[in-house]
Amino acid sequence: MKIMEDDEPRPVEFVGAGGHGVPLPFTNSSRRPPEPPEHPAPRRPRRWGRWLLAAGVPVVLAAALSLTSGTDAKSRTAVAASPTAEPSRSRTPAEVKQDLIDAGLAAQSQALLGGDLAAYLSFVDAPLHPEFTQRFHSLRALRVARWTAKVLIMPLDPDDKWTVKVTVRYCLGDADCVPAEMVLPSTWTVRDGRAVATTFQRTVLPWDLTALEAVAGRRVIVAAPAALAGQLRQTLEAADRAADLADRYARWDPPPKRYVVYIAGPEQWRTWWNGRTDYTDGYAYGPYGVAVKADQDGLTNLLTHEFTHVVSISDQYGGARDWWLTEGLAEYVADRDGSWTRDRLPFVRRYLRAGRWDGAVTLAGVPNGASKDDSVARYGLALLTVTCLANRFGEDKMLAFFTSVVREAQEPEQAAPTVFGTDWAPVAGACAAEIRGKVK
Repeated sequence: MKIMEDDEPRPVEFVGAGGHGVPLPFTNSSRRPPEPPEHPAPRRPRRWGRWLLAAGVPVVLAAALSLTSGTDAKSRTAVAASPTAEPSRSRTPAEVKQDLIDAGLAAQSQALLGGDLAAYLSFVDAPLHPEFTQRFHSLRALRVARWTAKVLIMPLDPDDKWTVKVTVRYCLGDADCVPAEMVLPSTWTVRDGRAVATTFQRTVLPWDLTALEAVAGRRVIVAAPAALAGQLRQTLEAADRAADLADRYARWDPPPKRYVVYIAGPEQWRTWWNGRTDYTDGYAYGPYGVAVKADQDGLTNLLTHEFTHVVSISDQYGGARDWWLTEGLAEYVADRDGSWTRDRLPFVRRYLRAGRWDGAVTLAGVPNGASKDDSVARYGLALLTVTCLANRFGEDKMLAFFTSVVREAQEPEQAAPTVFGTDWAPVAGACAAEIRGKVK
């Protein structure tokens, strides 16, 4: 099988947001998106998720060679009928080639959504069939309900082969979701009057790297490799409960039509989304899904944490500077019965007694090389800080503060007087004193 120049998935462009909601494509070669904050697992019990927020998720072409809605042809017809349209002219070679590729993408999309594997494979070279077959079955298992793509960028130099960028939008479970979106490169040629893909770049998304089985519940789709299929139903029950909890905190946008959860074994943990650290039990990539390690305890809490990231920051907000607040909110929502606070206090206590905390509640992300104990302690500090804010000012004001700092990029010193009616320094000091009092 040929995947561009080699057999390794290579990141391409992700259509997410740069800064705070400003659309911005990323490429790994020019600017690597910031790694999402991660969430460690305590040694006993293992209940931790780790948010891997990305202002851009590194993805590569995989199934992207499968779609288009056909809107380009409609828009061209509308322009031609308009009294202000340009005079008719001959199509350039590039435009003719783009039309052929768009037609192929549209037909392949219909084949994917209609379950026609033979038609789906007919638009790619034979060496690519194994990968596209696996992709087809995984996406079908995930109940792909929308899959659209169209050529975004065409080269100017006509040739027998064309390397083009395709914009892809897809939904799993419900066609009217807010779609995940990617910009993916592929190479095409024209044979017998039709476009055929000859190369592509794989994505690092689970459905593109692994043959998956899946089940669907009220609010969630859960997928896993065949070897872990026995965990699907148990995870689905916990995920549906977690969705109900996280949905209540979708204060900024409606909750997703479906949360998507992937159960990862050791091999998948090393490869999905370019791999994660050993001490994490879960992470989220906004509309692209949530991954959790297999054989987890405390699944409802873990998934509530990750789903809270999906509804509060998606793939567009947050970063190292806001780590304490993005993670603290996810911890707060998951700590519905106080169990996570109780579990974390011993770790926080040891962290403070070792002199590792300087008293600042605005912690940045977990440093590289941090131990599991220290990682858990920092998440505990984030939880205790957000709990302090909610107890002192009420949950609504705590969430308004989150909006100002995380989603609107204000400094705490700027947001506190407006939201809390007082300066940030005394608030932070009071919360720090409260934390020290809890761990004595």
